[in-house]
This record gives sequence, structure tokens and C-alpha cells, in this order.
Amino acid sequence: MKTKILFLFVILVCIKLDINAQVAVIANKSVPVSSINKSKLLDIYSISQKSWSNGEKIVVFDLKSNSSAKDKFYQNIGKSNAELKKVWMRMQLTGGGSAPSSLYSEDEIVSKVASTPGAIGYVELKNVTGAVKVIAKFD
Repeated sequence: MKTKILFLFVILVCIKLDINAQVAVIANKSVPVSSINKSKLLDIYSISQKSWSNGEKIVVFDLKSNSSAKDKFYQNIGKSNAELKKVWMRMQLTGGGSAPSSLYSEDEIVSKVASTPGAIGYVELKNVTGAVKVIAKFD
């Protein structure tokens, strides 16, 4: 009986830790900013800001599948993924831009952001490597 209770306690602690995991907004090391606010992130993810202050094109990466990182990111920028998908579709239909590249895993996002000048994406903080820089964090 004690073993079952201990097992359930461990599972609950693990779930709690996952829920509280921080999300990091990451950028390629070429990006000319060291921090970014939620308003600018919304501008970037809604494709209204297409270049960095140095003129370099912004390349946006998004997670294809639902995850806690994706949910927290969109919650923090104040738009749902569905709302932004509508914006992206409208932009594509009018020739004003294209939707962010959707990748299957956080490891893939880190790799693509690291290897793509001007790139930005988001992952859980625990998945960040030294190949990218963190420009924002959300709880």
C-alpha cells in the first residue's frame, strides 16, 4: 500500500514539474536582440514584423504538434494557435507572407534556429543548447 501511495506521489510531482516548466524563446546567434517583449513576439508570429533591426529577414519556427511549450508560448503572447493560423492563411492568400515553418520536435527547432540566420522559435528551457541564445522566458 505504501509503495502505491509513493508511486502516485512521484507521478504527481513529475506532472507538477512538467506543468511549471519554463518556455524559452530562442534565436539564432546572428539576431541583433538580447531580449524581446510579448508585443514584439506577437508582431513576429503574426508576420507583421518581417525583419530584424539590422534588416536581416526573420525566419519563424513553430511546433507542429500540441505541447505544453506551445500552449504556454501562445498563452503568453495573447493569441491562440487557431487565431494565428487564420492570420497566416490570410497573409498567404493575399501574398503578404507565409506561415512559420512547423517542425515536429523541440530538438528540431533548436537545430533549425541554430543553423538559420535570423531564426526564432520556442522550446522548453530544458531543451536549450549553447548553439542558440535565449531572448525571453515564460513560466
